Amino acid sequence: MISKHTQPLNLSVLYNTYKNTHKRLFLFDYDGTLTPIVSQPADAKPAPTLLHNLQELCKDPLNSVWVISGRDQHFLDTHLGHIPRLGFSSEHGSFIKKPESNDWSDMLGDTDMSWKDDVLEIFEKYTKRNPGTVIEQKKSSITWHYRNAVNPEEA
Repeated sequence: MISKHTQPLNLSVLYNTYKNTHKRLFLFDYDGTLTPIVSQPADAKPAPTLLHNLQELCKDPLNSVWVISGRDQHFLDTHLGHIPRLGFSSEHGSFIKKPESNDWSDMLGDTDMSWKDDVLEIFEKYTKRNPGTVIEQKKSSITWHYRNAVNPEEA
């Protein structure tokens, strides 16, 4: 009979596999995985234990460790950029910074970003109508955060 539930991870098997593997890839999402989801995106700062654990993983030359995020390059560089051998994918893959590199690669190239003006105008209209919402602008995208929206009738 096939189980319909995910079985608990066997830590002994995991440890032995890890120790006997000569090339390991770790891909970690930032928001909701490395840090909890928070009301204000700017408040999602890495905890000291997270920084320590990432540093330890990156010290092992058999490990390739990447943080994949919707965050922009500045945020990732500011909070995690001091960790040697850590790779980054920012703005959902629009920009890549390889481990041991100081330079970001722009995956957008010559992409036409003129659509952003029209989208920003629409988002501004709805932000004014919905208290608690905010607009976050990045190089490759615009996000309308509505998690903290307040019903004007209840405010």
